[in-house]
Amino acid sequence: MGVGLFSLFNIARTSFFANQRALAVTGQNLANVNTPGYSRQQVVLSETLAQSDTPGQIGTGVQVDQVRRVVDSLIETQLNVSNGTLGRLDVYSRGLGALQGQFGDSQDRGIGVALNEFFKAVQDVATNPTDVTARSVLINRGTALAGLLNGADTDLNNQRRSLDRQISQSITDANSLIVKIADLNVKIVSAEVGGRDNANDLRDQRQRLLNDLSTQIDVTYLEDSTGQVTVFAGKGLVLASKGDYKQLVGVANAGNGGFLDVRYDPGNGVTPFTINSVITQGQLKGLLDLRETTIPGLASSLDTLTLSLVSQVNSIHAAGYGLDGVTGRNFFTATGTTASSISMALSDPRQVAASSTLEGLPGDNARALAFGALQNTAIAALGSITMGEYYGRTASNLGVTAQATQRDLLAQETIHEQLDQQRGSISGVSIDEELINLLKHQRAFDASARMITATDEMLQTLLNLTR
Repeated sequence: MGVGLFSLFNIARTSFFANQRALAVTGQNLANVNTPGYSRQQVVLSETLAQSDTPGQIGTGVQVDQVRRVVDSLIETQLNVSNGTLGRLDVYSRGLGALQGQFGDSQDRGIGVALNEFFKAVQDVATNPTDVTARSVLINRGTALAGLLNGADTDLNNQRRSLDRQISQSITDANSLIVKIADLNVKIVSAEVGGRDNANDLRDQRQRLLNDLSTQIDVTYLEDSTGQVTVFAGKGLVLASKGDYKQLVGVANAGNGGFLDVRYDPGNGVTPFTINSVITQGQLKGLLDLRETTIPGLASSLDTLTLSLVSQVNSIHAAGYGLDGVTGRNFFTATGTTASSISMALSDPRQVAASSTLEGLPGDNARALAFGALQNTAIAALGSITMGEYYGRTASNLGVTAQATQRDLLAQETIHEQLDQQRGSISGVSIDEELINLLKHQRAFDASARMITATDEMLQTLLNLTR
C-alpha cells in the first residue's frame, strides 16, 4: 500500500509540474500576441513508462518532451521569396516615380513644353523677321530649353549617385544581418546541445533576420540536424554557415563612372568578385536596375534628342543671315555628346539668322521657315519621328513602365498578405485558443494539487494506523 501511495504521489507531482509548464507557455503566447514574427509555442506531453513489476501496467505520470515552435517551413520559405520580390518592386517603383517627376512634363513645365515653346518662338520670328523683340524671345526660349536639358542630365546623374549611396547602405545592412545570423547559429546550438529544450526565442530572432536579409538580397537557406542554417546568395554563394560568415563589399568601378560594384568576399586572401549579375531580387536588385539600366537608358535618350536638336538647328541656322549680315553662325553650342553640354551660342537678337540671302535682309524669312519646319520633320537619328514625338515616346515609355511596376507591386503585396495570413493561422497566437488552453491546464493543475493533498492525507492516515 505504501508503494502504491508513493506512486500516486509521483503521478500527481509529474502532472502538477507538467501543467505548470504548460501554463507558463500559454502565458508566454498571450504575452506575445502582438509581437511581430513571434511563433506560438506548444507543449508536447507524453506519458511516462509504466511500472512493469505490478499487475495492470500502472502508469507513472506525464512528462514534457519539448516546447516547440509551431511553424510551417514551406510558408516561411515562400515568405522569404516574397520578401525579395517586394523589396525589388518597392524600390524600383519608388525610383520610377521619382524619375517621372524629373523627366515628365507637369504644370506647363518640362522639356516637352519647352520644345514646343521654342518652335513657337521660331514661328513668331518667321512671321515678323524684322521684330527684334520676337528674336529676343527666341533666344530666351532656346536658353530655357538648353537649361532644361542640362538640368535633366544633371538630375539623372545625381539620381545615380543617390542610388549608389543607397546601394552602399544596403550592403552595410545586409552584412550586419549576416553577422547576426551566424552568431545566432552558435547560440542556438549551444542552447539545444544534449537534447535540451528548443531555443524557440532564438529561432524566432533568426527567422526575423532571415526575412530582413531576403528583403535586401535574394537568399536561400538550409537547416541542418543541429539547428544551424546555411545561408546562400545568388548561385550558391555562402553568406553564413554555422558560426562563420562572408561579407559583401562595395567597390568603385573606375570603368563605370566610379559607381559601386557589389562584390562577394570569399576571404582567405581570395580577391572579392563582382556579383551584380547574380542578384535577382531584393532592394539591391531594384537599386542596381535603376542605376545601371533605367537611368542610363533615359540619359541616352536625352543625349540623342539633344545632339539631334543641335545638329538639325545649327545646320539650318548656319546657312542663313542675321540682321547684321553675318552668316555661318551656330544657334546652339555643344561641347560634348551629352545633354549637359548644350548651351546657347547667340547673345544678340540681331544674330538670329532668319534670312536665306544677304540681299533679302531684313524681311526675308526663308531660313526661319525652314527652321520652324523642323518641329514636324521626321529625323532618322530619332527613329524617323519628330523631336517632340521622340521625347513624348521616351516619357510615355517611362510612364508605362512605372504603371506596370506599380501593378506588379500591388499584386505582390496581395500575395504577401495572403502568405502572412497563412503564417498567422499556423504560427500566430489565437487568444481564444490560448484561453481554452489556460482553463484546461489550470483545471489539470488544480486537480494535480488536490491529488497531492489527498495522497498526503492517505499517507498520514496510514502512518497513524501503524502507531
